[in-house]
Amino acid sequence: DVQSNDQQLNQPLSKPLNKHFEIVDASADWSTVPLPDISRQPIKLSVASIVNSRFKKLTDSQIQQILQRSQSLVKQYFNIDIEFSEVEVLSIEDAFKNIDTALVKQRQKEIVDTDFIDDEAKRKAREEMQEALYATMTNYSGNEQSVIEYAQPYLINPEVKQKDFIGLSYALVDTLLTRLNYWKSQTAADGAPVLNDSGYHEWVWWDSLGYTDMSYDIVITNQLVASAEYYAMDVHSSMRGGITAGTTTYSKHASLNSYIYIMVYPMLNDTKLLEKLRSDKTYDSDQIVNYSAALLTHELGHMLLHLGHPFGNKACIMSPTVMLNYRDWYDNFNADLCAIGSNEDMEVGAIDINYNRSW
Repeated sequence: DVQSNDQQLNQPLSKPLNKHFEIVDASADWSTVPLPDISRQPIKLSVASIVNSRFKKLTDSQIQQILQRSQSLVKQYFNIDIEFSEVEVLSIEDAFKNIDTALVKQRQKEIVDTDFIDDEAKRKAREEMQEALYATMTNYSGNEQSVIEYAQPYLINPEVKQKDFIGLSYALVDTLLTRLNYWKSQTAADGAPVLNDSGYHEWVWWDSLGYTDMSYDIVITNQLVASAEYYAMDVHSSMRGGITAGTTTYSKHASLNSYIYIMVYPMLNDTKLLEKLRSDKTYDSDQIVNYSAALLTHELGHMLLHLGHPFGNKACIMSPTVMLNYRDWYDNFNADLCAIGSNEDMEVGAIDINYNRSW
């Protein structure tokens, strides 16, 4: 979905920047995933369904329909033939238990603890989050007005017109924290909080699964991913309150050295905030399949071609979903108006996927 045109800056920066791809200090032990060789088609991709038993989940039939629909969309939009493996199912507990304890210690500090102990802690966190978000937004300096127009109507205070990326980045941080706080008051069907101490909702750990022994190319999960970080802040996920519906990131053992997750919690569940973000009260089964397949296809554009995000082009499957309004996003697709190479964000290799060799 996810979350910007995700382009690598010419000069390395001090920390990772966006929800798909990390841009870091030149002195760190970082490298770049090469553009995949897709000359031999069909590209065969392995798939897993990671399930949190606390939440509603897709049926086996729905998962197969999502994969079939995505296969067609990838051919239509990118002219690439793909095939998917049989879907393996594993619990979220089994998936997360293999994250190395040393890596957890290293990356724990990248997570924002939004239970601020006092106003000074909140102020400091807000400033650090704004810096990370602003750094990401400098990637979009050539498309600044389109990004502002994309975000403005969906801010917590939309009547306060933003004129530049500095003001917008502060407004987005406030929007993220306010909407993320909503989830802290929500309970699941088991009566326990949706966001609990397990950490399964933290985006940092989904970004870390590629450093485990996991070898899947694609993961579909029913887990809500909603969190705040001190790096990788981006426009569209901030608008939603830290909800990251999909990510393409590094994977040590996957066939293309990257893996995708998409999360379908917003498709399957109906809450007051989700209704607002979706502009729909609920989704029927066909909508769930079509929108999930489009989300997966979007991520496959990142994985297979390293495409970016053409903000402002509503016809483009690579443009991030506004809020979680999948119906409007999906209904506006037009492959002819968003061809490969049609703008800099749709150039093959528009983004870099970086990883830490020491992890």
